[in-house]
Amino acid sequence: MSGMWWARGRNTLRRRRRHVLVLAALAGGAGWMIVQASRHDSTSFAGELYLNIGAALIMTLLTYVVLNPLFRELQTASIIEHPRLDRDALIERVARSRELVAILETWTSMLEGPYANRFVSALRSALANGATVRMLLLDPDSPAVRLRGAELRRRDASVAILNNLWHLARLHEELPESVRARLQVRVYSAAPSVQMYRWDGKAFISFFPVQGSTFDTQQIEAFVSTPLGEFVDDRFGELWETAPVQDLAACLSLRLCLRQGGRDLETCEALYVRSDGDWYIAGTDLVRNVARHGLAGLSVVLDRPEADGEVFTIGEADELAPEVYNRVLELFRAKYGLDSRQDTESRVIFNLASSTLTTV
Repeated sequence: MSGMWWARGRNTLRRRRRHVLVLAALAGGAGWMIVQASRHDSTSFAGELYLNIGAALIMTLLTYVVLNPLFRELQTASIIEHPRLDRDALIERVARSRELVAILETWTSMLEGPYANRFVSALRSALANGATVRMLLLDPDSPAVRLRGAELRRRDASVAILNNLWHLARLHEELPESVRARLQVRVYSAAPSVQMYRWDGKAFISFFPVQGSTFDTQQIEAFVSTPLGEFVDDRFGELWETAPVQDLAACLSLRLCLRQGGRDLETCEALYVRSDGDWYIAGTDLVRNVARHGLAGLSVVLDRPEADGEVFTIGEADELAPEVYNRVLELFRAKYGLDSRQDTESRVIFNLASSTLTTV
């Protein structure tokens, strides 16, 4: 909870930073001019110059203090209601962004069907313009995603989120090295309550309905500087700062240490999915070590906060119940684009079972 309050306070300060800097600059400048005027004869040219400039800065400061709330009221009055999300308008506005694109969703259907290629192109254009793209997606194995899937009834939310990650991974690979750091993806686990698609200073905002998709519910187009925009932007900031998975690389790969007989064999990266709280991993380094050392006595320690200090034994996932193994295959296909039967059958998938907790 303290992390939430800290994030909220920092977001408020960041959002008000421009206003604070303007007020401080005007006040500081006026004060300096008045001090300089007091050091000169009031009838001298320099004394009058400093005094007049100081007075002008004070008038500018008072004008800013009075008019800035009026500008905010005008922005609030410019809120536009839409019966549903205007996807074409969103794509155009994201493509023109030059500062920030921020998306808060369970998963986005903008990366599905006929909109996927156009939206990826829009994200690529925004990044080329110098914008930072930040996307928050729901943890595909969280209780919240299962609840959301049950509300939608006809959608497999976990598969949809993993497929979003696949599209984002492809975009990341295609970007120039200098741009990749500005494509930022995190995964949150809190219950979703609001949707946001932000481009620079404006956003489409919607609240999650009990049943149905947010794309088909009323959308509010508003400036982020309005009270509603600030509320949603604060929520985005809180979830961003406290997200358990902090970058796209951690969404796509899992760093782990292989052990056997009390000694470390190798630290490597693995592909992974989670299903009902269990970890499933795959990778050429894993296959090589299993072939060399065998599964007997082989254990894994994951370099992840949610599995800190926990030791896992390794088993072959295809020896599990068929419905469990088929579900894991489905998740791997969605996340890593393994569309063909040959690709998934030739990839050995291992399941991890909790063994003991280390005391170190």
